[in-house]
Amino acid sequence: MNGSGPPIARRAWLLTALAALAGGGAGALPAVRLGVLQYGTVQWVADVMRRHALDAAHGFRLEGVRLANNEAGRVALMAGAADVVVSDWTMVATQRAAGNRLSFAPFSSALGAIMVPAEAPLHTLADLRGRSLGVAGGPLDKSWLLVRAAAAATAGIDLAAAAHLAYGTPPLLGAKLRQGELDAVLTFWTFAARLEAAGYRQMVGVAECAAALGLPGPLGLVGFVFHEEWALRNRPVADGFLAAAEAAERRLADDDTEWQAIRPLMDAPEEALFNSLRRRFRDGIAHPTAEQEQQTAAKVLAILGQQGGRAATGGLAELPPGVFWPVAHAA
Repeated sequence: MNGSGPPIARRAWLLTALAALAGGGAGALPAVRLGVLQYGTVQWVADVMRRHALDAAHGFRLEGVRLANNEAGRVALMAGAADVVVSDWTMVATQRAAGNRLSFAPFSSALGAIMVPAEAPLHTLADLRGRSLGVAGGPLDKSWLLVRAAAAATAGIDLAAAAHLAYGTPPLLGAKLRQGELDAVLTFWTFAARLEAAGYRQMVGVAECAAALGLPGPLGLVGFVFHEEWALRNRPVADGFLAAAEAAERRLADDDTEWQAIRPLMDAPEEALFNSLRRRFRDGIAHPTAEQEQQTAAKVLAILGQQGGRAATGGLAELPPGVFWPVAHAA
């Protein structure tokens, strides 16, 4: 996430938080090394876990591994420098198909949205015909392919041909929207929150598009990823980590004081931005079962293939078995 808060203060707080994550104090408890992006939302959960000693209560010691970007997380996981990182299940599926037995457990179903100026006469996907639309993540981005599928299903149009597309990073596209160079932007949820706080309006959410396509339950594209062998060898620790993460999310769902504690990690000095990030994160808290995830993911994979071909599915025609870890959810 980008922001305008004091960079030195943000860096100092982050280093303090990561040091606390690595500091332990839980004796001989086994460590779980969690990959943490500087402004990634997983650090919010990690901070709650640390402050309330949820790691020790679930039989492990949480350690933070600082990551530069998402690709660095994948590299750290594959190289054995981290035990758990946050990534998407499509990466897990392609890795399993290649013989690397990774597993996925849901973390967040928060999804992006198409954002427009508040006064824009744009309200449905059909209204994007002939308009300039920025798309974050590129032509094979999963959210974009779901939006394209929803436009075809609900309005009978192919947005790839009907709209004037511009691909780019979320900050760049957000800037072009603010400058009036784009009519609308499909962006990731944290950047949608920033545009919302700046007075822009959500036209259509990716979650709405998923519902229009008949996808069951929450669409959890992002989750905790780890080696299946590590989890089986350390089953109490792996399950304890997931239970602690779920307990931390419940605190964030129910207790506003937790948000004041993690606010320095959010890069959200303005109240409107802070409130938007909190609401969207809370909306994305969901814990489907492995069976529910499998059913939804199979349908998503088919949609991705229809819209983007084998390049969009990593060459997969179907999901390999065992992608989703059987999480034991709290009652």
